[in-house]
Amino acid sequence: MIDAKWALRLESLASQLDPRAALYKPRRAWDYSAWLPDTPRPNASLQQKHNVCDEVYFGKGYDWPLYQHGMEQEQCHDVPPFSSVMTVVFPARSWPSDLIGFLLVQVRKLYDIPMIVLVQKGGNTTVNVGNVTFIEMDDKLSDSENLNAAILHVTTPFVLLGQSLAHFNNQSSLERLVRVLEDLDHVQVAGGAARDTNGRWIHGCLQQHMANYHAKYTLGYYHSKYECMYCDDLLTPFATRTKLLQTIPFTAGLSGQAIYRDWFAKVRSAGHLSVTCPDVMFFLSGHVNMTAEDWLPMARQWALYSVQAFDGKEHVFSCKAVGISCKNPLKTIYSYLLPPCCVEEMEELIGYLINYAEENHLEHELHAGSVLGAVKMGRYLPWDFDTDIVVACYQFKVWMQIDTFLKTWKMKCQKRVSIPGVYMGIYCPNFFLEIICHKGINNSRAHLPEEYRDIPTKALYAGRWITVRSNPGLYCRNAMGLEVLRHAAHWRTLKTTKDAKARGGYSNPGTWNKCKSQSHHSCLDKFPGDGNLPFTQPFLRP
Repeated sequence: MIDAKWALRLESLASQLDPRAALYKPRRAWDYSAWLPDTPRPNASLQQKHNVCDEVYFGKGYDWPLYQHGMEQEQCHDVPPFSSVMTVVFPARSWPSDLIGFLLVQVRKLYDIPMIVLVQKGGNTTVNVGNVTFIEMDDKLSDSENLNAAILHVTTPFVLLGQSLAHFNNQSSLERLVRVLEDLDHVQVAGGAARDTNGRWIHGCLQQHMANYHAKYTLGYYHSKYECMYCDDLLTPFATRTKLLQTIPFTAGLSGQAIYRDWFAKVRSAGHLSVTCPDVMFFLSGHVNMTAEDWLPMARQWALYSVQAFDGKEHVFSCKAVGISCKNPLKTIYSYLLPPCCVEEMEELIGYLINYAEENHLEHELHAGSVLGAVKMGRYLPWDFDTDIVVACYQFKVWMQIDTFLKTWKMKCQKRVSIPGVYMGIYCPNFFLEIICHKGINNSRAHLPEEYRDIPTKALYAGRWITVRSNPGLYCRNAMGLEVLRHAAHWRTLKTTKDAKARGGYSNPGTWNKCKSQSHHSCLDKFPGDGNLPFTQPFLRP
């Protein structure tokens, strides 16, 4: 039987391997956000040193019927002054001078803490409020770089990023945020809800999912603790440890809301958790609203082909706009899925070939990995880098006359004949297509019922019905062996054993190569080795 000491060690190890394991820790008697009056406290050896006093819950009848009180901070004498605990940073480049002065006075009424105000060059820095540092932003630097420079002036262990604030009063309990960060050691960021000047309230908790060059942001939460929601991203002011902002700084070159979307994505990738506590309410000039132009820097930073935003709008970007390249696809598919625009490029090329075949009444079928893509995905496999079709040998001369047709393609492609009358390739800037002649291309139709033999089987592939073997599923199983429906990287990127070749070619179907960059959202090994939905519906959580 595991004793308590070893249980704590195992719990700590689980949290290190996956911080979300901390969400399901066994709850101890004192594992709540506030104490009940006269509750016995744990031994001092079990308590860590805190920077703020604990809370006590006096019950639901304490402040009936308004309930603005009930969770009350205890009076204690073993915590440092709050001025040595938290600093507020105001990114105030575009704020009116009177708003800046008003906010500083409002904060000072409640907290004698350091404040750092980032203002535009030549802005008002004469507000007479003590312990305030004004920093003129360097026009040669991005907003993110100016923020990083401001963080260097912070000497307290915690910092509040007060973007878009319009007012400040006792509804915005900074002690509550610090208490959460200290009590939940797996949480590194804590924010509050927000009310704008029109009275509209949001909790601001976002769930983020990146997969297959897509990102989806959803307003809501799956888990909670200490009356706070676990989030992947926050749309509201937030507190964090100064050390975190030093180890994971804002990405240089970003401005606007892209700064925060990018930073939260980095925090999440590093394995840290964030929460929002909706009882803490900040007053904002307006809620976050991001246009496609606002999302574009984030898309560039994370190689996102599309973003489904928290307001329900979807923004699709060109590969050129976000810096995605389709060059050297073989190198890409060693670790990553092909970007969607590259898959679309390949499917367009296949479409050209099929058009040529249909216009000239040429017999043809998808072959090898291409028919496997039709069976599994209904489209080009995103870990392939070429395409294969088989054609009738007696019609190969017509395929040799494709040069004129190639000139009509959007991409400049050239024909190369490797084996006259048998094999040729169409080489395009990023991909190539193989055309192979097979005698008796229609022989498999003999296994169909007699009344169906004149009707070729067609599979849906990239939005069109394309001819395949009469029974494409049987073809794939027999041609490619055991566990064919499970996934494996392209054979050119894998080494296989003799036994694996006997089974169809793969040593461990259902497994991927280890990704070169584990933080990338399109690493093959982040996706299951079985099933098609995680690839065709990238927003599904595997």
